[in-house]
Amino acid sequence: MVRRLEPTVFLAMVSPFTVAMVAGAVALVLLAGGPWYLAATASTAVWIARIVVARAMASRIAALPHRIDPFALREPWRFFVSGAVQARARFAETLDLAPDGPLRQRLLEIGEALNAGVEQCWEAAHRGQQLTDARRSIDFGRLERERKTLPVSDARIGSIDAQLASHSRLAAREDTARLELERIDARLEEAVTRAVELGTRAGAVGDLDRVDSAIGNVVRDLEALRLGLDDVGGIA
Repeated sequence: MVRRLEPTVFLAMVSPFTVAMVAGAVALVLLAGGPWYLAATASTAVWIARIVVARAMASRIAALPHRIDPFALREPWRFFVSGAVQARARFAETLDLAPDGPLRQRLLEIGEALNAGVEQCWEAAHRGQQLTDARRSIDFGRLERERKTLPVSDARIGSIDAQLASHSRLAAREDTARLELERIDARLEEAVTRAVELGTRAGAVGDLDRVDSAIGNVVRDLEALRLGLDDVGGIA
């Protein structure tokens, strides 16, 4: 992330504002009767300070939490992310109502795992969307119709068959990912519902261990699904 912001730092190095600050430092020193070398030192110090500030701002921006927006995806992938986000919102309401103590502390720990789960769901859904886009980029109907009109000896048949095979592999993998994400999403919502229920009982700290374990398993399964979809571009 920081590497992507490096151009921002570079622009800060040569921006008109930076130039004006450096020139102002030189002018102040010279107007005060200072020697040229002191003016050069002052201008260098101002320029370096400007770069340090720009880098600090870039680092802070890079450290901001990633924004998850279900509506950046299309169905069905949007549905899974939306469900995970809504489950987290319900959990957050329970956490806000929990008084200070062991129960709240345990809910906070579960909340961290839940955040990881929502993030993994978002990433997996993104990969699923890429599968959908890749499949739709292949006009299966047109290719199939074209193949039927070609004679058996036509050299284009091999290329068309390869594209049709790519479409079939993408469609099969897309269906598998959708079904797996649907199952995992249901397990996540079930675990959150249980956490919300137990969050209303002061003596339920020990019972939350099973919820924590369930959400942990969901996170691991989501990560495995996401990793399995990382080579979306190579399936075709």
